[in-house]
Amino acid sequence: MKRLFALLTALILVFGFALSAYATGGDGSLSGTPTPTPDGGTPDPVTPATAGDITVTVSGATVSATHIFIPVTVANGGDEDVTLESVFNKTANLSVGTDASSPLPMKIPAGSTKELLLTDTHSGGNSGTVTRTLVFAFKAALGGSFSKYENVSVTFGIEAGGESTEPTESEVPFRLSFYDANGEYVYAPSGDAGEKVLVRIPLLCLRSNVKDVTLTPVLSTSLDSFPFEITTLDYTQELTSTPMKGDIVEFRYSGFRFHEMVTAGVKKVDFTLSWKDTWASDEQPHTATLSIYVNVIDGYTGAQGPDGSVPVSKPKVILDSYSISTDKIYAGEQFDVEFTLRNTSSEEAVQNIQISISDTAEVGKLMPANNGSNTLYIAKIGKGETHTEKISLQSAPDTEAKAYTLQLDFSYEGASNVASYTATETIAIPILQRIRLKVDDPTVYDEPWVGQSCAIYFALYNMGKAPIYNCMVDVEGEGLAMEETYFGGTVAAGSTLRADFSIIPSVAGEVNGEIVITYEDVYGEQMEERLPLPLYVNEEMMMDDPNMMFDPEMGIMGDDIGMMEPGMEAMAGNEGGFPVWAWIAIGAAVAAAAVVTVILLKKKRSKELEEA
Repeated sequence: MKRLFALLTALILVFGFALSAYATGGDGSLSGTPTPTPDGGTPDPVTPATAGDITVTVSGATVSATHIFIPVTVANGGDEDVTLESVFNKTANLSVGTDASSPLPMKIPAGSTKELLLTDTHSGGNSGTVTRTLVFAFKAALGGSFSKYENVSVTFGIEAGGESTEPTESEVPFRLSFYDANGEYVYAPSGDAGEKVLVRIPLLCLRSNVKDVTLTPVLSTSLDSFPFEITTLDYTQELTSTPMKGDIVEFRYSGFRFHEMVTAGVKKVDFTLSWKDTWASDEQPHTATLSIYVNVIDGYTGAQGPDGSVPVSKPKVILDSYSISTDKIYAGEQFDVEFTLRNTSSEEAVQNIQISISDTAEVGKLMPANNGSNTLYIAKIGKGETHTEKISLQSAPDTEAKAYTLQLDFSYEGASNVASYTATETIAIPILQRIRLKVDDPTVYDEPWVGQSCAIYFALYNMGKAPIYNCMVDVEGEGLAMEETYFGGTVAAGSTLRADFSIIPSVAGEVNGEIVITYEDVYGEQMEERLPLPLYVNEEMMMDDPNMMFDPEMGIMGDDIGMMEPGMEAMAGNEGGFPVWAWIAIGAAVAAAAVVTVILLKKKRSKELEEA
């Protein structure tokens, strides 16, 4: 019995020691308690990585002819290393590749950040802006996996074969830095006129994947824009290294010397930054403008006035050119005047430009159309630059036909000294009145005969508001000619021209002639009116043949008594009738009487016209 009790007791003790060893982990320590470090410290427990520890930042997408490039930054804020296994385009249900510089899978150690460049494809037929959902698949070092979802906006519409060469401010890969790569502060260049200065331009790299970086100063003949002497044809400097995000690179210009004529003060100098994106398929260069400021301490003073002041050049605004929308401007009609202004100063811009437009001759003759304003405003015109404006005008219906003067009064300020200036320019506006004429049908007083004068009369009425000048009358038609030139002179507005003239036909028969009235307007442009003149011209009478005989009753003419009708011989003989010479005398008397009658009628008509 005692042996059995002792055996049970031993078994219980052995079992208790075994449980104690298991509970302490076999090395005497308690289970769940970290093993002390050699220096006696206790390490922090490792927390398994989760999706909340990972931050994925997707930058703006760049679209080429066939590819989409998406810069991505992955930050691991946890205690456990993770690996980015793949990226999946959930929208298109396709895998997304990466650039050769950032292949997948990619390990991201705890507490570190990695950059990669995704390269997705597109068909080239897209347009507008679309949103793609990207799935980032991660795997933790101690096991387990999770995913992160990010959306990226892609704007299509860039022509195939090229990308935009004007990046937005957020896409420029560099910005000016206040300190250099050694952490030392970089001061603005300073010096006196004629003194040599060192220009240092430190740049902070904002993103990777850029190459062929160059910097070139913008040269100018204006000492306010480029205050240095120009001694070299090309000042371009190239960056030989390939910068990474966070690097500070520096460009140095040690050969710059302030110009002797530069004035004192702060000058802004522009530089053109150029680079290429390494992922762009066509390697199109991009450019941006960087500006620095330099201090000219002791500058050129130039000539001084009696009071010791330095004369200041006044910027001038002039009328460079103008054009009118139509060749002929008639009273009462609308027209446009387009004019170009030029700032003649090469040293100073002008701003707050106000233009007042007025008619210098008569109030109310030229006015803005459609109830518009006669005042224009221009914010700024740069040094040596031009600016074009257009204004719609309308003249009054009763405006006299002549050239009017449109006056432009300028008031503006200098951009640097804010001094006020004024100027005046003029524009010539020729106004016309439409010519309105009414012409009566011509009256033919005489029966037209070949070789004989024929009197014609018509009246012309000027119903317009402008006179006509150098009015002349002529005839056109086969065999028709003026007996003498007819000049009517000036016909005032509301007046009548009574034209009385004679023509001499030279061809018998039906003649379809025209009366041609020519005249000029106030600017000397010739115009014409045409009146139809149908005539029947009789054959010419032959009165100079001594053998011709005329019978006043029968209207028969002949050169032989034997040709007369039967019974006429007795009348023409010596027995019982008039002699031949008597009949010839009677015919001549009748013809003379007809001529006298025509002359008396013409004189009577002329007297009536003079009395009218």
